[in-house]
Amino acid sequence: MSLNFIKPLAIAASATTFLLSGVSSASALQIFTNRTLWENAISTARPGSTGSVIDTFSNNISSAQSITLDSGIISTNSSDVILPNPPFNNNSVSGGVFNNATQAGSGTASNTITWTLPNTTFAFGADFIGAGTNPDRLALVGNFDGTGDQTFLINSQIGGANGFFGIVGTANFNSVVFTNSQTDVDAFSVDNASVAVPWEMDSLSVIGSTLLFGFGVWAKQKFAKPLQK
Repeated sequence: MSLNFIKPLAIAASATTFLLSGVSSASALQIFTNRTLWENAISTARPGSTGSVIDTFSNNISSAQSITLDSGIISTNSSDVILPNPPFNNNSVSGGVFNNATQAGSGTASNTITWTLPNTTFAFGADFIGAGTNPDRLALVGNFDGTGDQTFLINSQIGGANGFFGIVGTANFNSVVFTNSQTDVDAFSVDNASVAVPWEMDSLSVIGSTLLFGFGVWAKQKFAKPLQK
C-alpha cells in the first residue's frame, strides 16, 4: 500500500476519532424532575444539543396494539388491547395526551409498552399525568448508560402522580419501555414527549462515512496525476 493511500486514510481515521469523541459520555447518568434543569444538563453533557419537545399529541390516534405517533415514535403494547375504551383508551392519543395502561403478570393490561424512537438520542423526558396512586407501579426502563437496563419508578421519582421526569444518559439509545412492577392495573397519560436534538449519529455510520471520504481523497489524487503535465 502506497504512502499516498495511507495518508488520506490516516486523516479519515483522525476525523473518525474526533467525531466519536463528540458522542462519548462526559458524566454519570442523570435524572431530573424539572424540565429546565433537564434541558440545561443536555447542553452541558454535549454542547450543541438541546432538549426539544417532539410530540405534543395534538392529533387523535385510535387505540391499537401498535400505533405510530405524529413524531414517528412507534408505541407497541406487548399484548393486544383488552381493557375497555373508554375509560382506559389503551395505546391511543386523545385530548392532547397519550393514554395507556400496564400491569405485571397475566391480566387485562399490557406488561410492557415499548416506544421505539425515530432516531437515536441520549436523553428522554416527558410530562406524566396520573402515574399511579401507588409509587411502586409505573416504571420507565431503558439502557441509558450502555451497561444494561435501568428501571425508574415514575411516581416515586416525581413525588406524585403528575409531573415531569427526564433522563440524560451516558450512552445513545433508541427506545424506552413503560412497565409495571405490580399486578394492579396502572392507567396513565403522557404529554410533551421530549428528546435531545440534534439526533445522534450512529457510530458505524460515522466510521463508514469518514473512511469513504479518505478513499475519495486518495482516488482523486491518484487519477488526477496523469492529467498533470
